Amino acid sequence: MNTEKMIINEIDSRLARLGEHYHDEKNTNGNPYGEMLAAESKLLNTALANELRSLKEFIEANSKN
Repeated sequence: MNTEKMIINEIDSRLARLGEHYHDEKNTNGNPYGEMLAAESKLLNTALANELRSLKEFIEANSKN
């Protein structure tokens, strides 16, 4: 397997794992601080997933194959 394909497979795997946890219920017990952390977690998940998709697109666009 070529290097680009290995990297793309790893990115896909990480995207899948992020997707699995996106809708996890965070037990905040009505705590405003906990609510803020839960919202922050979703924002970071989304930002990281977007960066991984962008990286994958870059690799695919610049692949020699």
